[in-house]
Amino acid sequence: MSREDTADRTEKRRTKGLGRGLGALLSSDIAIEPRQTSANQIVDLPITLIEPNEDQPRKSFDEGRLAELAASIKENGIIQPIIVTRKDSRYIIVAGERRWRAAQMVGLKTIPAIIRELTDKEVVQQSLIENIQRQDLNPIEEAEAFSMLMTEHDMTQKELAQILGRSRPAVANTLRLLQLGARTSEYVIRGEISAGHARALLAISDPVLQASMAEEIMRRDWSVRQTENRIRQLQREQRREEPGAQEENDAYSLALQTVTERLTELLGTRVKLQDRRNKGDIVISYSSLDELNRILDLIAGRIK
Repeated sequence: MSREDTADRTEKRRTKGLGRGLGALLSSDIAIEPRQTSANQIVDLPITLIEPNEDQPRKSFDEGRLAELAASIKENGIIQPIIVTRKDSRYIIVAGERRWRAAQMVGLKTIPAIIRELTDKEVVQQSLIENIQRQDLNPIEEAEAFSMLMTEHDMTQKELAQILGRSRPAVANTLRLLQLGARTSEYVIRGEISAGHARALLAISDPVLQASMAEEIMRRDWSVRQTENRIRQLQREQRREEPGAQEENDAYSLALQTVTERLTELLGTRVKLQDRRNKGDIVISYSSLDELNRILDLIAGRIK
């Protein structure tokens, strides 16, 4: 089987089963259709002529997993070629930086690559999609990549969602993670708290308090639901401590006391209000059936 046939089969496997947006982006018949043949051709490129993409969404590489990949490449070679684009006399990696790094670790001089002529926007898009498909990005890296595509390439959330095969709210929720404080973001990057925990923490605007809550999540191993409940409790406590909150509570308590006294006077027995802030129960005491009937007659007479 020729390398061209191998490349065709590789591309078919990569795009099979993808959403319409992802499949279209990764196929070679959009925007670069006139270069379809060259886009699928595999060549052995000198590793020294290849550079990583500065705008690559993925910023961190697990050294342990990289070493495992290097050992696999040493034993089996590189099965899937990397994808590069030409820039002057050198080549920029579009997809496959881990394979390129691992190949360097085992001392390979060349690496199989597919060369594609792409715009800067297409490079970022394909790098992002490849990493998302492999689930290689942490939530912060993903959010940063989304933001870069929107700001530098004038894309809307809706357009980005269509390309990625996601809903617009999902894209919006990912972008919200960029509002996290620096310490909290670092916990997300290291995988110590999840994106769900991080979104719950966005309810806390103070970055110091936010990071402190993140550390409490890690210590107590809270679920996202437990985190949300704790944050709501914290917000209630903060509202009670706000200026004027005590005066408001005192006025509310005084109003309840006045109503209790009025009911006690009208019914001629002890009345208790079990208040749960704007709703609750009225408990009326009686010591005999005769007294109960008297109270019922009073209430019925008032209603009439």
